[in-house]
Amino acid sequence: MTVSTVRFASGVRALEFVRSVDRRLLHRRALSEVFLTDSVAVDRQRFLAGAQLPSSHAYFTDHLGHTVIDPVLLLECARQIETHGAHTHLGVDSDTKFVLQSWSMRLPGLFTAHSGDPAELTAEVTTDRPADTTTPARSVTYGMRFLLAGEELGEACMTVGYLSSSTYSFVRSKRRGSPPVSSDDVATLPATVASADLGRANPVNALLVDPVRDGEGILAGIRIPTDNPSMFDHAQDHLPGMVLTEAARQAALLAGARLLDRPARATTLVGFDLGFSKFAELDTPATVGVVPGAEKDGIQTFHVILRQNGDELASGTVQTAAVPASHQSAR
Repeated sequence: MTVSTVRFASGVRALEFVRSVDRRLLHRRALSEVFLTDSVAVDRQRFLAGAQLPSSHAYFTDHLGHTVIDPVLLLECARQIETHGAHTHLGVDSDTKFVLQSWSMRLPGLFTAHSGDPAELTAEVTTDRPADTTTPARSVTYGMRFLLAGEELGEACMTVGYLSSSTYSFVRSKRRGSPPVSSDDVATLPATVASADLGRANPVNALLVDPVRDGEGILAGIRIPTDNPSMFDHAQDHLPGMVLTEAARQAALLAGARLLDRPARATTLVGFDLGFSKFAELDTPATVGVVPGAEKDGIQTFHVILRQNGDELASGTVQTAAVPASHQSAR
C-alpha cells in the first residue's frame, strides 16, 4: 500500500514538509537535530510521518567515499517518529522516560530509491497499541515502512518501554546501587582509531578505542562521545541506544576492513537487528565485539555483542554491503 493509497482511502490530509515539529516532543534540544516535519493519524493503530533529510550534517553526512543516505540518519528519523508518535498519538505524557528494548532495520532500496535535495522521507507506521486505550502505555512496538520520494526504501521495527520519571529514577538507582552519573560530569576521551578507518572525516564522529583481534573477530572499547552534539544533544545518565548502535556499525566496518578486505569508505550499513538488556553506564568502560558471519547476495552479516563489567548490554546482528560505483565519490 502506498502513502497516496492510504490518504485516498481514509481521507487523511497530506503530510507537510514546511516546518519542523516541536523539538520537545522529540526529546531534542537543538533545532538542527530535528528532522521530523509532520505526523497525522490514519486510524487507531496507524499514523503517517514525514521528515526532511539534511543535505549536509556534521554527523549524519560525514562519510568518506560515498553519497549513500546514512542508515543511522534513517534510524534517528525512526526514533523521532516513535517519540513524537508516542506523545502525540498514544497519549504518553511528558513526565515519561523512554527505554529502548529492541530495534531492527532492513533497507533493500537504499541503493535504488531516488531522492531530491533535500530529501523528503515518508513513513507509514503501525503500532500494537490502539490510540484510544485508556490505560498508560508500558511498552509499544512500532513497525515503519519508509518511502523516499514515493519509492520503497525499507522498513524498521522498534519496541520501546515507558516509565514515569520517578519510577525510572528508582529503578536506575536500585539496579546500580547508587544514582547514575550524568554525562555532564564525564570527561571526554578521543577515539584511538583513525576516523578514516571508519569511513569518517571528522574524528569527533569516531567511537572506537584500542581495538584488538579477538578470536575470529574484533573487540574494541567505546568512548563516551559527550563532545558530539548529535550523539549527546542533551545530558544523559547512560550511553543511548543510538550511540551503541553507531558503535556496532563502526566495529562492523572496522572488522570488515581488517578481516575481510572490505574498505570502510566503500562499505555501508544496510541492516541490523539489536536487542538491549541493560543500561550502558557512563562510569565504567563498555566494549563492542563483532565476529563475521555469513555472506549472502553481497550482504555481509556480523554478530555483535556489547558488554560492560562482563554483562551483556546488547546483542544481535549488523549487515553491511559494498557501495555501488554509482554512489561512490572522490571524498
